[in-house]
Amino acid sequence: MKFKKLDELELIKRGNIFKHSYFVTIGLLLLYYITLTLGFVFISQQNAILLIIFFIVSLFCIEMIYHDIYPLTEKRQKIIYYLLGLYGIAVLAAGVYDLVFGEANFVENRIISNSGTGIILGCISLSILIAYIFRSVYNKKKNEPNSNE
Repeated sequence: MKFKKLDELELIKRGNIFKHSYFVTIGLLLLYYITLTLGFVFISQQNAILLIIFFIVSLFCIEMIYHDIYPLTEKRQKIIYYLLGLYGIAVLAAGVYDLVFGEANFVENRIISNSGTGIILGCISLSILIAYIFRSVYNKKKNEPNSNE
């Protein structure tokens, strides 16, 4: 796989994005540890770690999209963003279907259920695609010549 050469400013921005993701990861893990220590359990450990990972990945991707940094070419990155969006739609649809037609609830025994976790994961994954679509539309509008001039 061939990587695009990033200029110095893009490398600095990418480093800042990694730094933000790193500190948010530490913050979320500390927050989860504190809630467990205080005896406040709102989600299973497996689902909590999964949500933390997906949240960090989505934060990273959305910041990269915001700054228009594509380590691969934009066309290759676009495929990844569309796949994540489709994954989000599928997981969201499965979770909603389970809530509507199944016997599952969003919260069961004061803990977010697997269906509830699926809905949250779907929203997180779908947000990456939405951010990419908004950025693409913004870039197209920004690059269009104004017809008023």
